[in-house]
Amino acid sequence: MNQKQATKELENLRKKITIHNHQYYVLDDPYIPDSEYDRLFQQLIKIEKDFPQLIIPSSPSQRVGANPLNEFDEIKHIIPMLSLANAFDKNEMKKFYERLSNELSSENLAFSGETKLDGLAINILYENGNLKTAGTRGDGFSGEDVSQNVRTILQIPLQLIGENIPDLLEVRGEVYITHKGFIELNKNQKKEKKKIFANPRNAAAGSLRQLDSKITSTRPLSFSAYGIGKYKGKLKIKYHTHALKQLKLWGFPVSVESKKLNGLRECLEYYLYISNKRKKLLYDIDGVVYKIDNIEQQKILGNVSRSPRWAIAYKFPPTEEITQLLDIEVQVGRTGTVTPVARLAP
Repeated sequence: MNQKQATKELENLRKKITIHNHQYYVLDDPYIPDSEYDRLFQQLIKIEKDFPQLIIPSSPSQRVGANPLNEFDEIKHIIPMLSLANAFDKNEMKKFYERLSNELSSENLAFSGETKLDGLAINILYENGNLKTAGTRGDGFSGEDVSQNVRTILQIPLQLIGENIPDLLEVRGEVYITHKGFIELNKNQKKEKKKIFANPRNAAAGSLRQLDSKITSTRPLSFSAYGIGKYKGKLKIKYHTHALKQLKLWGFPVSVESKKLNGLRECLEYYLYISNKRKKLLYDIDGVVYKIDNIEQQKILGNVSRSPRWAIAYKFPPTEEITQLLDIEVQVGRTGTVTPVARLAP
C-alpha cells in the first residue's frame, strides 16, 4: 500500500469508526458487533503505524491521552458562557414569566425545558467540523484549556458527522458521571487505595482537571450538549429546540428529557414531571432550566451582568433523608471555641 492508497483507506476507516462510535456511545444502538468494530479499529491503527505522517488530531485513535501538562493554559470563549439566574419556588417562576411576557408583549411564550445536569460546564470549539479546543466555564469569559482531556471522552465527537457542517461552532454542554459510573469509579479508587470522591459532580470536575489526560481517559465521563455559542454556517437556526436537534444530528448526545413548552402552565407541569422522575434518572440533576425558544426573542431580551434575561434555572429543594443520630461529640478549638459534631449513620 502506497501513501495515496493509505490516505484514502484511512479516510474511509475514520468515517466508519466515527459513525459506529456515535451509534454505540451516543445512541446506544450499535450497527455492528464488537468484534467487527475491533477489526476496523485495529486496521486503522496498523495503517497509521505504517504511515505516521498521516495521523491527524481528529482520528479515533487519538483518544488515549497525551503527555502530562505542567499547568492548564487559559482559553477565551468567543461568546461568553453566562451563569443562570435561579428560581426557588412557584412565585419566583411566575414573576420571571410575567416579566418576559410584558417585555415581549406576549401572554403565551414558548420555552425549551431541560434538566439541569449537576456536572461541569464546558465549551468545545469546532472549526470545519474538527474539534480544535475545549475549555471550562471559568469566569464566563475565559476558562482552563482542557482540550486534551475532552478528547478522551467517547461521547464527544472529534469530527462532526452528518450534513450542513458549520465553518465554526461553539458547543456548550455538561460533563458528568452517571450513578453507575460513580459507584464503579469509587470501587476502583478504594481498590487502588486512592481518594474516594464525595459525589459524582466532584468526581467529574476532578477527572476533567487532571493534568495527565491518560488518567482522564480511564474515568467514566459522560457528556450532554445543551446549547450553541458562536456559530458560522449555512444552516439558519431560529429556535433553541432546533439547535438541540441539530446538535444531535452532528453527533452530540442531548437530554432526552428536553421538551418544547408553551405558556406558564406547561412550564410548571414540566417541573413537577421532572421532579417526580428525578430518582429514576441515571444521573444527578438539581433542577430544570427554561430558555426562551425563539432566538430572535433571546436577542431582544439580552443579558444582565453575568446571566441571560431569557433563561432561568428552577432549582429543586435540597434532598432530605432520614438517618440515625449515633452520638454528639464536643470539639474544643485552639482558641477555646466549643463545637458540637454530630455522628450520623450513613
